[in-house]
Amino acid sequence: MNRRVLIGISVVIVAIAGWLGYRQMHPPGRTVGSLMPSGSLLVLASNRLQDTVSAQDLRTQISLQQIPVFAEARQRLDRFLYATADTTTALAFITGKNVRYSLHPITKTTLDFIVYIPITGAAADRGYLNKLTSPDPRYHRVLNHVFHDEKIFDLVSRSGEQLGSFILTDDFLVVSTSGILIENVAERLHQSVQLARTEPTFQVDADHWAGLTMRPEVLQSMFDNTGSLVRLFLPESIDLQFRPSSSQTHLIGYASDDIGNRQDVANLFAGQTPRRIQSTDLIPQTAATIYHIGLTDPVRFGRSMSQLLSSASGDFLRDRFAQIKSTVAPIYASLGSDILLCRLESAGVRDARVLVLNTANPQALKALSTAWQQMAIQAGARQTPTPVDFLGHKLLRLNVPELPASVFSSLFLGFRQSWITQHGNALIVANGEDVIQDYLQQLQRGLVWANGERQTDLLANTLRPANFTALLRLNRQANGQMSVMSTWPASWQNLFDSQADGMTSSFDNLETMAYQASYGNENILSTVVLGRTTRRASQAVLNRVLLQKKTELDEPLAATPIPTGSFSQGSAQFFAQETSNQLVFISPYGDKIGPVSTDGPIRSNALAIDFLNNGRLQYLFMTDRSLYVADPAPRKIQLTRIALPAGIVPTYLTRPRGATQRNWVALTTHSDGSIYALDRQQKSFVRIMSPTPKEPLLLPFQVQATPKGMTILAAQIDGTVQHWQENGTPFPGFPVRIQRKSEEAAQVRLAGPALLPAGQSTIQLITEEGELIQLASTGQIQKRIQLYRPVRRGDFRLLPDESMTNWLLLRTTDTEAAVLNQKGEQQFDVRALQPGTTLVRYHRLGAGITVISVKSGAFTTLYDLAGRIVGDRPIPGDFPVALQFDAQTNELYVLSGSSKAVQLFSIRMR
Repeated sequence: MNRRVLIGISVVIVAIAGWLGYRQMHPPGRTVGSLMPSGSLLVLASNRLQDTVSAQDLRTQISLQQIPVFAEARQRLDRFLYATADTTTALAFITGKNVRYSLHPITKTTLDFIVYIPITGAAADRGYLNKLTSPDPRYHRVLNHVFHDEKIFDLVSRSGEQLGSFILTDDFLVVSTSGILIENVAERLHQSVQLARTEPTFQVDADHWAGLTMRPEVLQSMFDNTGSLVRLFLPESIDLQFRPSSSQTHLIGYASDDIGNRQDVANLFAGQTPRRIQSTDLIPQTAATIYHIGLTDPVRFGRSMSQLLSSASGDFLRDRFAQIKSTVAPIYASLGSDILLCRLESAGVRDARVLVLNTANPQALKALSTAWQQMAIQAGARQTPTPVDFLGHKLLRLNVPELPASVFSSLFLGFRQSWITQHGNALIVANGEDVIQDYLQQLQRGLVWANGERQTDLLANTLRPANFTALLRLNRQANGQMSVMSTWPASWQNLFDSQADGMTSSFDNLETMAYQASYGNENILSTVVLGRTTRRASQAVLNRVLLQKKTELDEPLAATPIPTGSFSQGSAQFFAQETSNQLVFISPYGDKIGPVSTDGPIRSNALAIDFLNNGRLQYLFMTDRSLYVADPAPRKIQLTRIALPAGIVPTYLTRPRGATQRNWVALTTHSDGSIYALDRQQKSFVRIMSPTPKEPLLLPFQVQATPKGMTILAAQIDGTVQHWQENGTPFPGFPVRIQRKSEEAAQVRLAGPALLPAGQSTIQLITEEGELIQLASTGQIQKRIQLYRPVRRGDFRLLPDESMTNWLLLRTTDTEAAVLNQKGEQQFDVRALQPGTTLVRYHRLGAGITVISVKSGAFTTLYDLAGRIVGDRPIPGDFPVALQFDAQTNELYVLSGSSKAVQLFSIRMR
């Protein structure tokens, strides 16, 4: 080897060794990056997170302290910060400091923070640190141990409770409630060679409240079962700067990150100018998740999407696109500015999804509709069926799975079939008939974002123009549950369920989470929006029962009032039946339309159906002898009477969800246990299912929609369980007769309906004696559990919610009622009830609101699942109340009938 080369290498080696030796003797000033262990999931930076915020500010504007992750970081530091020092000393120490918080995994189920607080030689710092290292021995003590030549302090209360561990360096106080994480910091402090860490430069000032850097998989977890698909639109790392929105309702985080390996997604949006969501009049209020792609050049977008789908990683989409490739060009060419996917809050068993494709004009809409049907035929659809009329729309079923995903990528999966219709200049595609019907009802009633002031402000001002938007409303999850967190790893669920009061989560303060992205040649511009779209309740009106409106009648009521619209506008509209069997309709303006005569008091619930195909909803209900179809026309009530077959039980009507027989519009039951369907065309009832043995069904029976049509599950009091297919044929293994557990046991008597909960395969039953029975879908008994029976005898009952998707248990005596969870554990009980007048109902109202109503005597009391009373007093009324919840105003509305009046009450929820 050349001698000069050897000399050069030697010089370099000596220089490096000298530099390392110098750094060992004279280490540079520490940075957060040099202290932080590897593997952090996210890093926060803020100089105001520990500030105190007034109660008034918490009601009127969003704050860092109310945002998940930020709230958990603050709570952990506060517990340590104020342990040894008074408030004045602690605030003097922490105020104005740019504190960093890094989040790390400890175990598979645990995450925890490390907090890095800058320290100086200021008097405030010295005063606090003296109290921390030398606390009052009556309350606390400080232990220490050495790990990797670094002294680690442990703050312990006199009772032995570990409050946290900390390390003091020249520049930082490093704190964590986890001793493992502090030891990781100590180990990093004494590494002989530390590679430089890239630290984002966060601007923290009056306008920029905080910085946040995170891995994309942390953000993707927000979007439940589509999270892995949303990640395709995220950059490889995200460094956000947060500031408040102009409306003070949201915090907005901005980032500009390298495009990295997201070039394929950027190519998808090449030539597309970022824009806002235009179709606000087509987003229903019950939208739980919204995905939006904004277009300015649909043809170019179509070419890019075609290339992406042609090389899709999934075999199904790649093969499907090859099958339909010749038909997709007109679809892309006909698109307007919005591709909008709404996942709706749904009380049914289906994950309700609606795709909105707007167009520029009616001609483009016609071309889009035609091209969509041709695509379905190319994908294997049979002959196009006859359209179904509903509220003035033609509904068409295309029985081909995953049509939206076939042309718009895997983000649009979830359509096992497509129901399409046209509304305005948009093609509407839903994944079920009931879904599209519920959607059109919301459009007809004006329950859309265009009519909501705060939703409109969110879209028009808070969110920025973007190529892609993913918007999540945490309080409007499917089936009324917060399904987002339930899909997260246990470690994240534990993190967000660890508030000091043990009762609430920081997610209680958050309703809206959004991610937006715009794609350039080199960078992805990201926006994260966190906040609220509903107004916070003032303590002055929180939980008070307020009378909104009272409508006087000429005679006493004969039945429960039938609501026909939304109560949130302050003017309830409803049908009311008087004791003379006269039916009147109270319009939204308070006008009395009618009366018309019926042949007896109303016995059943009411169904809203477009029975007459006139573009309006009619209301079906039964008396002892007849079914009536009431159509509230502008100036009169049009009443159609259909005679009931002898033996029909007139107390319960339900929809034939998923039925392939298009003329069936309602179902009821006979005293011999048969199921009857109301045929719209014949205007008569037809028997469709007959049980063996012929015994009455326990109401309500359950109707479910399946890919092969409607199914019905019902129980009979003698212990028989019926499970029918739509054609009346029992499923294999049914009917099932529940036998006694032993010869000495009493005869089995079922109490309440049989229920197959949404998304499960086990049928739930309970006997009057409190034996909880679980049946497999094939009819075999899987489990029998005898619930606890108190000394005083009580009867048990399965208590499903009104939509028959979830359930609780009920134990009653003549004067008491106890609500139990699904394991039989008592949630709460109500005593001193009036014998013979008690009715308990389970309401899942959506937006996370669940209520138990207990009617006893002339009053109804509302409870949450913890047994707390909703409202400051019972609701007066001689009949069961009707409930609606409006998420825009956080108001629970209660319609109640009492004597000669119908009253509308409201309760401002938390």
